[in-house]
Amino acid sequence: MKKILIIDTLATGLNTERCAIYKIGGIFCEDVPGMIKEKTRFSLAVRPFEGARIIENSLWVGGVGRRNLVEYPPQEEAFADFLKLIENHINVRNANDKLYICGFNVAAFDSILIKNWFYRNDDPRFRDCFFVQTLDLMSIAAFALIGERDNMPDFHLETVARYLGVTPTKNENYNCLDNAETCLKMYRELKARLGTGERGEWKPLERVYSNMPINK
Repeated sequence: MKKILIIDTLATGLNTERCAIYKIGGIFCEDVPGMIKEKTRFSLAVRPFEGARIIENSLWVGGVGRRNLVEYPPQEEAFADFLKLIENHINVRNANDKLYICGFNVAAFDSILIKNWFYRNDDPRFRDCFFVQTLDLMSIAAFALIGERDNMPDFHLETVARYLGVTPTKNENYNCLDNAETCLKMYRELKARLGTGERGEWKPLERVYSNMPINK
């Protein structure tokens, strides 16, 4: 059984060192033979840390303004809630009990923001909670869709989902939990195409490539 946190974040900008999370949503899952079990969903708002760089366009994406940010729970409170959720799913003191962070472009963005969130709250246990390796669906999908990439207009989350045959979860406003749900659907589809069998064996390469359209 693999424990996975499928996640999406909204930040005050694209600089993962200087900007801060202001929304975070995700789904805790267990990947067990034959199925992926959803355990817990959550959505948190977070007041950015003092001095965080704030880019107006990044707030516009989330449909909020600076006045909204000051109304959100402070860093310490939101982080404590996030940590409680984690501790409900793993034993942080057990070095073998960790979560994989999964999502779209998490390796370059979300996981770094989360790691920095730990450090800014003086909590050194990021690596006690999470594996260093992420399950980045952007990278995995790039392999699965290598035969179709030249025909795709972009490689955004919704576009990739549709090319995988997945219907994105989308409401009127940007929602981290909606994106996490889309990523869960993508994870299931990508695992069906590229993943392991019930006993953990990797599919022979000829079976992997047989599921991939080839441009001629």
